[in-house]
Amino acid sequence: MTVNNNTGKVLTLKSKNAEHGKFTTDPPSKIESSGSWACSTRSGGTVGPEGTVVYETDGGSTTIEFYFNHPFGSATSSYRVTPTPRDAVGYDIKGSFKGHDQDITFELYPI
Repeated sequence: MTVNNNTGKVLTLKSKNAEHGKFTTDPPSKIESSGSWACSTRSGGTVGPEGTVVYETDGGSTTIEFYFNHPFGSATSSYRVTPTPRDAVGYDIKGSFKGHDQDITFELYPI
């Protein structure tokens, strides 16, 4: 997973949770205001990786949650971005949601 931060604001890591699987590359503690980061996960057994990474900005008044669920087997993966407040940032999710190895990019931009 890659996040391209085009918001003009520095994002600070608030939490990370790999409910299934584990991070093979951890999310960084900060994403610069026009920077990007990549992290990866892998399965921990018979279920695929699933979890969330949450960043905050503006002294904690804005949060952005990135969710990933890459089921083991042939099921389609799901990814989402949840900004709070909802109109804090715009986003697009790009990539293929099928196959064993997936390369997903979250594009963040100001509204």
